[in-house]
Amino acid sequence: MSDSKFEYIDDVLLNVDKDKIEKKKKSPIKPLALLILGAAILWYGANYINTAQSDTLSSVVIMIGLGVAAWGIVAFLVKKECYVYKPTGKVLKKHKVYVAANQSLRLYDILEQNRYDDLQSLTRSGQSNLSLEAYCSEDEQYALLQVMEFIPYNDVPMTPVKVCEGTQAKQVAYFLK
Repeated sequence: MSDSKFEYIDDVLLNVDKDKIEKKKKSPIKPLALLILGAAILWYGANYINTAQSDTLSSVVIMIGLGVAAWGIVAFLVKKECYVYKPTGKVLKKHKVYVAANQSLRLYDILEQNRYDDLQSLTRSGQSNLSLEAYCSEDEQYALLQVMEFIPYNDVPMTPVKVCEGTQAKQVAYFLK
């Protein structure tokens, strides 16, 4: 367990701004469509391509059908739920940006003073123990942020979850790109 006094963003996501975030089940339409398309390709490859004349073409079509059907099955099994920003109905996507460790004080200051336009001046790093985790709506109207530090062997929350809307959320989304 961590010694942090803050809760993880993933654990409090629904409680931070109760009236604005909800958890929804994803629609099964896309996975179902992929399964049907894969089955149709398989059926076509098995029944309409003359295997005596074009054995390779038949095999390729059948492999494509199997691949599409497998993709549909995986889509059914993975990520059945998502978080949605209620006012706009847009999905919240999770992001993680690593920031150079020598900029930790600056990052804390930016979040404490709500100066999200200053996020652009931070140096990103491929390997760092300091990261900014965020959930941002697809329309860039809403964002949740939290600073994490990797303290062996876990990421530990170092700040409370911050809520941004409107212009501030757009500034955060711009930084996340």
